[in-house]
Amino acid sequence: MRDLLPADMRAFRRVEDAFRAATARWGYEEIRTPTIENYGLFTVAGALTPQMLSRVYTFLDWDGWSGERVVLRPDSTIPVARAAAQGGIEFPARLFYVQNVFRFSDSDDREDWQLGIEYLGAPSPVGEIEIAAVACETLDSLGLEPEVRIAHIGIARAVIEALDPGEGDGAGLSAGVASQGLTALRPAAARHDGVSTFLDVALQRGGVPLLDNLEALATGLPGAAAALRELRSIGAALSGAGRTVVVDLNLPHDFEYYTGAVFEFAGGGHSWGRGGRYRPAGPGTPESACGIGLDAAQLAGHISASTRPPLVVSIVPAVESDMARAVSVARALHRSGIAAALAADAGNAPMAVRVSADGLVARTPAGEHKLAALDDVVGLLLQFK
Repeated sequence: MRDLLPADMRAFRRVEDAFRAATARWGYEEIRTPTIENYGLFTVAGALTPQMLSRVYTFLDWDGWSGERVVLRPDSTIPVARAAAQGGIEFPARLFYVQNVFRFSDSDDREDWQLGIEYLGAPSPVGEIEIAAVACETLDSLGLEPEVRIAHIGIARAVIEALDPGEGDGAGLSAGVASQGLTALRPAAARHDGVSTFLDVALQRGGVPLLDNLEALATGLPGAAAALRELRSIGAALSGAGRTVVVDLNLPHDFEYYTGAVFEFAGGGHSWGRGGRYRPAGPGTPESACGIGLDAAQLAGHISASTRPPLVVSIVPAVESDMARAVSVARALHRSGIAAALAADAGNAPMAVRVSADGLVARTPAGEHKLAALDDVVGLLLQFK
């Protein structure tokens, strides 16, 4: 866990504001879930994997006689789906959140802040295209030019089924893809000429036309054809909308979570977030959904150098009897959207207003100005806002 000091918070709020604005434009509504949830929420089928469960912070909510095992929220998607189902929200539903998650790790980063959206019950491929567009608009607002990397879980599944037709090694191959991408299937594919050729092309990164080449090679992989067509539709729509789309089927796939198209939003050597089609866990949830998660802390760290402290006008009463008028000056500036605060003296403040019985003296980068009316002070300082 770590503190977020004022400089950190300025950058964080800028990122959060960009995300909130993008989600609002697309009609998403905010949701917030408890920091502490029941442990059982994350152990049902389709929730967290055993590996992820081994990293959660869990303890007993003890009342002196008995206790229920609870957990610090390790994930936001599962609680959001639970809250939507229990709250009777009608599906499809567009929801977004800005909240932290807690996971044990060997690094110092055990608290992450997520900017997430969940389009519960989203139709395909409309849902995938929309969530990618939201992520891109957020990154646009931060001055980033995102590269949208796309893949599809169905392609990897089709290759694994061809390599393991019921021989029992599918779980091992899936685990390999989850951590290493399609590269993990090379050794097994070496014994299957058709699959090996398909895999050689699939491991290339390219534009949307790459998917046409792969479909021509997928005659022996019936499960891959539909996934390739769906991915082409998504990629063509995003590319046609002016986005930089890269087909990267070697993206690691979480087989326990994703069920369809997956995305990574990258640029400048950084991965800003991921998302894709998944099956929500828990009773009452829709059969399918799309979601994305952007790394708020990483984005804030990237833009922090360009984020400056707000300019605050110092309001200086000459004597104690001028204090009430100084507060009135501050209020007038506040109503005009200018930050102002009381000060004992102007010091080196670039902007200040001295309040006395003789009138008002405003100091700006352009010099000092003696003014009689409060409206004149406001008009002058607005030029430097």
